Amino acid sequence: MAEESPGGRSPAAWFLVPGAMVLLALAGLWRGGGWVWLGVAQLPLLALVDTWLGPDRRPRAPLPSWLADGLLMLQLPLIVALWAVFAWRVGPGAGALAGADWLGLVLSTAFVTAYGALPASHELGHRDDPLRRRVGNLLDTFLLAPYGVLSHNHVHHLKLDTPIDAETARRGQSLYRFMVYMGWNRHLESWRVEAQRLRRLGMSPWSWRSAVWRGFAQYALLLVAVAAVAGARGVALAVLVSVLALLMLTALSYAQHYGLTRVPDSPVRTHHAWNHLYPLTRGGMFEITTHSQHHMDVDVRYWQLTPLPDAPQLPSAWACLLLALVPPLWERLLRRRLDDWDRRYAEGEERRLAAAASAAAGWTPANVEST
Repeated sequence: MAEESPGGRSPAAWFLVPGAMVLLALAGLWRGGGWVWLGVAQLPLLALVDTWLGPDRRPRAPLPSWLADGLLMLQLPLIVALWAVFAWRVGPGAGALAGADWLGLVLSTAFVTAYGALPASHELGHRDDPLRRRVGNLLDTFLLAPYGVLSHNHVHHLKLDTPIDAETARRGQSLYRFMVYMGWNRHLESWRVEAQRLRRLGMSPWSWRSAVWRGFAQYALLLVAVAAVAGARGVALAVLVSVLALLMLTALSYAQHYGLTRVPDSPVRTHHAWNHLYPLTRGGMFEITTHSQHHMDVDVRYWQLTPLPDAPQLPSAWACLLLALVPPLWERLLRRRLDDWDRRYAEGEERRLAAAASAAAGWTPANVEST
């Protein structure tokens, strides 16, 4: 395929991909047997097709706001249906699965939960109206992150690319180390943000009005629903699915700011985020990977975001996820890209911060390959 997409606008039909992903996985879980692998099997296929299609740097075709929001809101009933079929499949009423198919069941449900819920919940979490934010919050509950929006909105968008931000991976930090780092620190950041809000209202951080406690209560209710269908085994597997989905969520954050540096409190510029401008990435993730403009103006709706081809670029997000699973492959790709970023994008004090970050990772100019 050609490296550059032709002129015109990118079809809005790509935004049907997230719903289709969930429906395919749901059908596989319903059929049982080897079909339960259908959800997670989408990942390598998406990576291959997305890479083959090549970058799509066109602006998006116009989309009515009611339809754009409807596609986001649709993800909630789809994820609920996915989990309902998962619980039924795990419970005593469904046919038995072969040993390996239990793994496929868990991996498929986790993968599709993460990439069916996360992009929609991210967009809805930036909205002002209670209904949309509530739907985003419920989607995050399946990801074991029902209050993660607190850290994301109040810390990440202010402190991105600095050591303070839990969603910015450091140079040399593997995906697996980052998963633990982000999971723990994002929780602490959310707790601190909510505690400050409650104190301003004259309440205790331990108040039942805390969004953190409500989040735990929501997840507990979800597990109660699973237990009613699938018993204790279903609850254990549901928690495992949520943990794996949360880890997959961190993989996307890992790829969007890995190794970038910014002087604290300096203006956010287009070079402070990696972009993945591929059709299945953009459509399948509701443009969350058109990331530079999102950070420049968080109020721009996903279907109105403008791809910026001159901003820092990475391959398909699906391909990046697979590469990140193998740290040596990921480091080889990103050391090249970051060397280019340091030379072409870093400004003033950022260059010193970048050099210090490379030194801390054990990357010296002599062993960093040029592009």
